Amino acid sequence: MMTDTKIGSPRSPEPVPLDDPDKHRIAQFIDRNGEPTEQFDDSGLDRDTVRNLYEVMVMLRAIDERGWTLQRSGRIAFWIPMRGQEAVQVAATHAMSASDWIFRDHRTMAPWLMRGGSLTLLFAQLFGAASEPQKGRRLPCLIGNRAVNLVQGPTQVGSFITHACGVAWAAKLKGSDVRVLGMFGDGATSRGEFHSAMNFAGIHKPPAVFLCINNSWAVSTPLDRQTASPEFAAKGDAYEVPNLRVDGNDLFAVYAAVRKAREIGPTEGPTLIEAITWRQGFHTSSDNPDLYRREQENKLWLPWDPISRTRQFMTNRGWWTDEDEAAFQQRCTDDIQAAVEAAETMTIPGPDSQFDDVFRESHWMLDEQRERLLADVGFEEVTG
Repeated sequence: MMTDTKIGSPRSPEPVPLDDPDKHRIAQFIDRNGEPTEQFDDSGLDRDTVRNLYEVMVMLRAIDERGWTLQRSGRIAFWIPMRGQEAVQVAATHAMSASDWIFRDHRTMAPWLMRGGSLTLLFAQLFGAASEPQKGRRLPCLIGNRAVNLVQGPTQVGSFITHACGVAWAAKLKGSDVRVLGMFGDGATSRGEFHSAMNFAGIHKPPAVFLCINNSWAVSTPLDRQTASPEFAAKGDAYEVPNLRVDGNDLFAVYAAVRKAREIGPTEGPTLIEAITWRQGFHTSSDNPDLYRREQENKLWLPWDPISRTRQFMTNRGWWTDEDEAAFQQRCTDDIQAAVEAAETMTIPGPDSQFDDVFRESHWMLDEQRERLLADVGFEEVTG
């Protein structure tokens, strides 16, 4: 973790906006201790549902910890931590129908798990196995799975926002019940694709939910260096796109906001939701957050951790015990270990596979390039 020593020029800690939700126009249903606020609405999330969603959050954190270890030990090439951002992706995914399409940012793995994607195939993607849905051609964490209507994450931040808008527009033209959820970070709002999508959405009213996950940092760029606006949600006003802000570490608030946005999509069009959260760790495995933020600020956010808040909410109601926690933590450990062991035995595609699927039929230029590459690298098939 980060230290509070001065390395580079880290900024001074900023107040946590969740401490004063009314001042910042943030919908908040439970406080830092898991107690309901005046806005509380369970939105139909009963005991069993909350338990299930909590379990996904815990599994995501366990995957995150294992992914970090795998990268640091050299077994996978890259890792994008998601610690602290579990609630927003779990709640948003649950609010959508299984037939809806989800476009994901690079910290979002919940749709894969919640829609029945195999844990083994998830780790197979991280290892770059040939049998995973993307045939081992993407960076670890840029997952996608057509079988569960999850669009693969692109390397270019936010480039998919226009695509999400287009898919929602196509669904509207076809008279389909399909809706679209696009999840992206605050840094993506600085790209042209965000503004193009908002402009189109404001005019044509596609049934799209745009979820901006604001964790305060676009890699090392703080909020005040990204925009002069006091919030990202208000950017929707310029395009006549309804917008709101929610506590992104509040499972109930996020679920209620996304569910309502989905419901009104066919009649009222798009909604832009800004979910306020916090990245507890590194931006990626190539990052050093000590250079731009202080550990003191991270500590200010820890009481708002989404997993501890949700667990406290359940504990207060007798829905979850220490025994439940220990048993499920062990289950996560066992399931992840089995998935890792299975994924590591899968065949890894060779360098020549990058030429596959470029065209429907092979082309002489690609064939020539393939032969030249294989000659240069002295390629032999590699297995896990």
